[in-house]
Amino acid sequence: MNLQKSLDIDGKIFAPALFLAPMAGVTHSAFRRLVSDFGGYGALTTEMLSATAFFGENPAVSPFSRRRDCEGPVVYQLRTSGEDILEAAILKLEAQNPAAIDLNLGCPAPEIQKQASGAALFRDFERLRHVLSRVRAVYRGTLFVKCRLGDPSENWRAPFVERLRLFEDYGVNAVTVHPRFSNEKLKRRARWREFPWIAAQTRLPVIGNGDIRSLRDVLEHSELFEPLAGLMLGRIAAQKPWIFREFSGLQPLHISHAEIWDRLCRYTLEDFPPEKAIGRLKEFTAYFAQNFFFGHELFRESRRARNIEELRASALNFLESGPQLSALSV
Repeated sequence: MNLQKSLDIDGKIFAPALFLAPMAGVTHSAFRRLVSDFGGYGALTTEMLSATAFFGENPAVSPFSRRRDCEGPVVYQLRTSGEDILEAAILKLEAQNPAAIDLNLGCPAPEIQKQASGAALFRDFERLRHVLSRVRAVYRGTLFVKCRLGDPSENWRAPFVERLRLFEDYGVNAVTVHPRFSNEKLKRRARWREFPWIAAQTRLPVIGNGDIRSLRDVLEHSELFEPLAGLMLGRIAAQKPWIFREFSGLQPLHISHAEIWDRLCRYTLEDFPPEKAIGRLKEFTAYFAQNFFFGHELFRESRRARNIEELRASALNFLESGPQLSALSV
């Protein structure tokens, strides 16, 4: 696929058709700000926002929903069970002028499914229909959904197509598919081979997500990615916040891993109190450590840190020592 192409969805141009995936604990306002420093994406996405929790927040200061002008287009992802104050949350989200609202239908975490949202909402066809109806009753803007393949069975394709038709009927503008089943962990490879079939089943633009780590992935499997309207990058963006430049063909930049880590530390402390910032930075460091051959040392020391000062000292001590890059980061 042409990674420099733009995508017109509901009259909005996403250029290029590259999206940051929503990631719990990672895609907060400080991290999105860091990614925006490098550019190369079409839109960023917030962490998954609970409809009830978001309604009680001040979006201007909340690190989960705060948005800076430098970020450009931002998609707000919403989690709902259909039993919450959905309409009020949607109206409050719309006031943020989102590039789109994205309905989470794929999160497989047991605690999320116990709350009848994420993959559990995708599973419950009638409740999903009701939620889409309620959303569209108050929101006429750009609506995305993000899902997995559904529950594993020999006949998973039939219910999946049934839901694609539901999305079309209720005016969903694009669907992002992470091609794993609802019970699969991330250790099992995403089923990219399903992308052409999925794209052929719907008139909606399909954005592909799941285990996409390099341009080589896309180029070596071009027949699988070609039918897609766009790509969504997740864990690799946490490891390499500059990755969108590589995918979109922008001029490479000199990368100082120590400076980038320290920059995110500053950004995070601007948006979170120290007792909350440390957890977010440890989460990021777990991904960032994968850039290095001995990254487990960085990961281990970051986990031991009891406060921001210890975390910063251990991280910069490792990163400023000239650590050897892993094969995937060269």
